[in-house]
Amino acid sequence: MRPRFGRRPAVVAMAVAATLGVAAPPVQAREAREVREADFAAAAQETVAEVLPGHPLRERATRSLASPLAEGEKVRLDTATFAGGGRVLLVARGVGAVREVARRHLPPGSQVVAETTVRRPGAGSRRALITSTADRWGPGLTVLSWSERRGVNYQIAVRGTVTRDDLLRLARALPKDGADVPEKVRSLVARAAPPGDSGVDAVDKNAEFGTFGLTNKVLDGAGAAHDDFGNEATLCNGCTYWSGNWAGLFQHLLYADGRLAYSSIDCMFGAQTASATVAWQRAEGLTADGVAGPDTLGRMDNYLTYLWTDQTVDYVGRVQIITMVRVQDIYYYGPKITYGYGGGTLPGC
Repeated sequence: MRPRFGRRPAVVAMAVAATLGVAAPPVQAREAREVREADFAAAAQETVAEVLPGHPLRERATRSLASPLAEGEKVRLDTATFAGGGRVLLVARGVGAVREVARRHLPPGSQVVAETTVRRPGAGSRRALITSTADRWGPGLTVLSWSERRGVNYQIAVRGTVTRDDLLRLARALPKDGADVPEKVRSLVARAAPPGDSGVDAVDKNAEFGTFGLTNKVLDGAGAAHDDFGNEATLCNGCTYWSGNWAGLFQHLLYADGRLAYSSIDCMFGAQTASATVAWQRAEGLTADGVAGPDTLGRMDNYLTYLWTDQTVDYVGRVQIITMVRVQDIYYYGPKITYGYGGGTLPGC
């Protein structure tokens, strides 16, 4: 797996803005506005300030990703992240050859809470899904998603408490979308088949690690993403797999939640990482033992969200979003480099 981690200087322009104090424009003006490529984050910022004040913009990003529907096609992904009041909001739009939002197109393991409709400026009433990543390991993300039209998808994911009404008000308040979608792309979307599942979740960890050597332990990126962390080896200070890529990726998750400094990521689960794990567990209401076992890893799984491509998932951290590219059937995550069967290590490992 090839996630893009850390501060992502070339990908994300970090911004923290005060809540906007301007009055909301008249309904007619809002109807006339269009979200174009260059101002997606600004439009999302205005909408969040209007509907849910007290959530300043934290991050914005624009990425170009490989389409899951056709080789050579790209998907433009615009995201804006907001934080406040104990919750994180991720507002995202995908433009390109991506599957329409529908039950049959959901990733394996998705849990639908409700099917509803969203009245959208310029698009009319759109079918929408509300899904949740909460499970037996505890709370997770609440996600509202819909297709504006073929080739344009929207998602609002919230970590923390949110009502269905709040999600729908946000969706209705976003201005009219003005992204252009070529006929070729619309045709690909219309013919898209549901996503496949390799079915490879449980692997022989010892054999897998042996492929790369015991100093380069990796994370299984195959099968459904909702258990990518939970089905991995336990991490702790002194455990068998206390160092290597898996420990380094776990440190990145602690960093994303503000529990570990970026400069402390060294791919070794030592005393400092154990202490950061205790702080993370306490904040999540878990047993604070400093061991990243099933309860901790299962809860971290719950903060992963797909953004329409088969490989890409985002970890919605309280301080930072981490984007990860899953390489199906090769069994690993890794940031900023392309992995091959010859191996590779995270920065610092």
